Amino acid sequence: MTAASRTRRRIRRVDELPLRLSAGVVGIALLAVAVLVPSAQDTEAGWVDAEVGGAEFTADTVPTPIASRAPGCVASGGLLGLSPSVTIYWRIPPGGDGYTSEDAEFGQLITGGVLEPLLGGLLGNTTTSGTPEGYTTVVNSGLLTGLLGGSKSFGIRLTGRGDWVSDWLVADASMGLAGVDPRCTVRTVPS
Repeated sequence: MTAASRTRRRIRRVDELPLRLSAGVVGIALLAVAVLVPSAQDTEAGWVDAEVGGAEFTADTVPTPIASRAPGCVASGGLLGLSPSVTIYWRIPPGGDGYTSEDAEFGQLITGGVLEPLLGGLLGNTTTSGTPEGYTTVVNSGLLTGLLGGSKSFGIRLTGRGDWVSDWLVADASMGLAGVDPRCTVRTVPS
C-alpha cells in the first residue's frame, strides 16, 4: 500500500468521525429518555353524582287455559255424521285475573303438527260462551271437514300485552265414518 492511499483512508476516517459520534450521542440520548421518563400510571375513573336510579322488570307470563271439567272436550258426529262438532270446556286458570274469552285465540293443527291461529272467516265456525270460571267453545261445520273417519286438533290460547301468548290447550277429536265412535281428549302444547 502506498503512502498516498493510506493518507486517503485516514482522511475518510477522520471525516466519518463526527457523523459516527453524532449517531452515538443520539442513540445514548434516546436510551436515557426511555429509561428516565416515567411510564404511564394506572388510573381509575371516578366521578361523584348525587342522582341515583333504579329499575325493575319482569317478563309477562300469560296463563294457559285449562279444562274446566272432565272430560275437557266432547266430539259429536251429529245425525249420520253430517253435522260434526267438537265442544271444548275451558277456563282461565287461577292467577289469570283480568283475562277473558276476548283474550282467547283459536287455532287448528295443520300439516307438520303446527298449531296455526284461525283467521277471518274460519272464526265464524267457532262460538264461545260463558265466564272466566267456565267457557264453552263449539267448533263446527267447515273446520271439521275431513274429521269423519279421521281426526282433527283444535287449540285455545290466551294473548297478553306486547303480543305475549300462552301455551295451547288442545282438543284432539276423532270419529269413524258416519260419525260413529266419537272421541276427544285435551292436552297442553307449547306455543
